[in-house]
Amino acid sequence: MSPIDCEQVLLQIELYLDGELEPSLRVEIDGHLGACGPCMDRSDFKSHLRELLKARCGCEDLPPHLLERVEAALVEGGSTQE
Repeated sequence: MSPIDCEQVLLQIELYLDGELEPSLRVEIDGHLGACGPCMDRSDFKSHLRELLKARCGCEDLPPHLLERVEAALVEGGSTQE
């Protein structure tokens, strides 16, 4: 497998920051971020932005009712686009 490139890293950065990647891909991205300043800067920016939004929102997690509404909207939206 070839090393992961910047485009692939930036496509996966949200999942990476959310801790939602499989371990092998996370290791690849960790390695890339350690060697690529521009990607690390983007990752740091997104991470700091998330922390700022979380602090300003005043909540750690989504309220359960909001999560349920979003999931229902996604299901409903998916069924109308088929």
